[in-house]
Amino acid sequence: MSTTQNGLTPPSAQDIESWVIDFCRELGLPAEDATSNFFAMGGTSLTAMRLIASAEERYGEDVLPPEDLFERSQLGQIAAVILMNSTPVS
Repeated sequence: MSTTQNGLTPPSAQDIESWVIDFCRELGLPAEDATSNFFAMGGTSLTAMRLIASAEERYGEDVLPPEDLFERSQLGQIAAVILMNSTPVS
């Protein structure tokens, strides 16, 4: 497994997916698995902004742009966007 310049191991897709599911549960949404849809579970623009802010705090700035959340709202898709935007390009 590779490490970043600061010596830390970057998060795995599974780690991020688990975090997204757990955070949605903290928001009071009935998240079951990666196929759960953020908005179909009752996610609102307010809870979307809370998810975006928390993702940025945890994984870095601009890891979850609002337009991506609205276009890719299954939890597994959200995790994939975060992973794609948080992985440094070599």
